[in-house]
Amino acid sequence: MMAKKEFNAWTAVQMYCPNCGTLSVGYKDEDGKCHFQCKKCAVVMVRSYKNRRHDLIEITVPQGRERLSVS
Repeated sequence: MMAKKEFNAWTAVQMYCPNCGTLSVGYKDEDGKCHFQCKKCAVVMVRSYKNRRHDLIEITVPQGRERLSVS
């Protein structure tokens, strides 16, 4: 009988912040979601892979701040 593999280490992943463009480092959890927090604008991002052609990025702007607009 095989034992279930324990999740011990998080995997580091890099992504540019869609709000300000700063390179952010996040970590992949056991569910396959990557969690990022931008050091410059404090935006929190969660990236999840739906399939090979579809990634979902949830962006949460901290209270009291505004999302930067792209002109």
